[in-house]
Amino acid sequence: MTTKGLAGSDIRRNGTDVEHFDVIIVGARCAGSPLATLLARAGLKVVVVEQATFPREVLSSHLMEADGLLFLKRLGVLDQVEKTGVRFMRRADTKLNDFHVVSQFPLRFDDVGGATFLRRHLLDMILHEASVEAGADVRMATKVVELIWERGRVAGVRAQHDGRETELRAPLVVGADGRNSTVAYMVGSRKYNVVPNERSYYFTFFEGADPSSDDTFVFHRWGDRMVWAGPADNGLYLVGVSPEGHEREYFRRNTEEGLLAHMRACEPTAKALADAKIATKISGIVKFEGYFRQSAGPGWVLVGDAGHFKDPSAGRGIGDAFRQVERLAPAIVAALGRAGAGVSELGQDETLRQWHQWRDERFAGHYWLANILGEAGALPSAVPEALRGMVDRGEIGRFLDLYHHRSKYYEVFPLTDMAGITAKMLLSGKHKRLPLIRETVKLLAREPRRRWINRHPQLVSSDVTAAPPVRVRPVPAPVTAPAAPAAPVTAPAADATATSAKSAMNGKSDQKNAEV
Repeated sequence: MTTKGLAGSDIRRNGTDVEHFDVIIVGARCAGSPLATLLARAGLKVVVVEQATFPREVLSSHLMEADGLLFLKRLGVLDQVEKTGVRFMRRADTKLNDFHVVSQFPLRFDDVGGATFLRRHLLDMILHEASVEAGADVRMATKVVELIWERGRVAGVRAQHDGRETELRAPLVVGADGRNSTVAYMVGSRKYNVVPNERSYYFTFFEGADPSSDDTFVFHRWGDRMVWAGPADNGLYLVGVSPEGHEREYFRRNTEEGLLAHMRACEPTAKALADAKIATKISGIVKFEGYFRQSAGPGWVLVGDAGHFKDPSAGRGIGDAFRQVERLAPAIVAALGRAGAGVSELGQDETLRQWHQWRDERFAGHYWLANILGEAGALPSAVPEALRGMVDRGEIGRFLDLYHHRSKYYEVFPLTDMAGITAKMLLSGKHKRLPLIRETVKLLAREPRRRWINRHPQLVSSDVTAAPPVRVRPVPAPVTAPAAPAAPVTAPAADATATSAKSAMNGKSDQKNAEV
């Protein structure tokens, strides 16, 4: 019988229930649930395993841009989103250093809005309910404790619920379980192009905001401060601030006072929240790193934050998860179709490897843009000067489309243009020469290197940030480190898994302390 022929059959093996599916998805949030919905609608038998129970709050920027809202419309859940009372913003108030502009988002004919804030516990519930309605088998409060390996391939998982263990089998296991991905840990997926954070991020919601602010998304980045804000669901208003390292200890001891001080230093949020008060707890992230992970291998694939995480300054976590999912779903259908038609498993691996390559190429520029925004100190002077030129030419939409992932960082800020702008600034005599020269040297040295890194990824050792599973089964296949992220990834060897487990256990307490 083919794998699809076995789908749905129940067997007991050594006292353990065994169930067969086409796809197993680990994680039911903004990557796992919509992927399950799309695959179930395509006729695949899908099971989703989620450790938490919903509704449950989660650390997030809560931001969705125009492309993310359009995805929700295509997914058929926009009506449920609108019922939460979200307000779709159509204007952007942008400040970079001393440059300030308020402009309309460049919207397409079918766009719902330029951006919105929706609390994640509401969004996750909407996406979860859509996957159940589509026919996915969703199992909450269920923890993956082990991957099943056969002939060097992932063939399923062992999962526990209420102390009972079940063996779930499928030709593909998807890790959609976030930054501390258990699936990534168990397959020995390695990170590359890793960048540590230089800022912390704190978020909270206010009630009683001035209604005149309902249509505007705020992003101000000046000096050592960064504030972004806008209206959210149920009459709430979100504010996020990003202190640098020198304020870390102060924020740890005086979180609310620090957040309010930054909020009041930003003119539009100070005005919008003059008579408002904090309505929810303050959540934040203090220590993290941006990364890409090897995201496709024999019998497994990673999506969302499990495979790629960037500095939160860009606010692209949810939207980028949607983009990945919408591209991954048809790739999975094609991959399993190949396998079901009798083509070798290498055909499945090649299809997912191509998706992995697309993911790296599509998100490379935005990854480095997010890191620039998240760096300590003021932005390079050439960036706001470039924006002034766009405003003068009526091209500010090119910059704002970066929010929607509809323009590319390297096209909006080409290196040759940035060098030319810097030269003009030097010749004008209106800027201090030495700081400007230092900025130019840094820019011209860093950007070519980053673009070279995109083509020659820098691998690091096995993931040490993921929480260790309950147990780890030794995997017989040897480790083969790929030369590039697009290369097929073989199953990790037992010693590599054991080393990763030891590193993860040593770092687990640090990871918990890093998040507020």
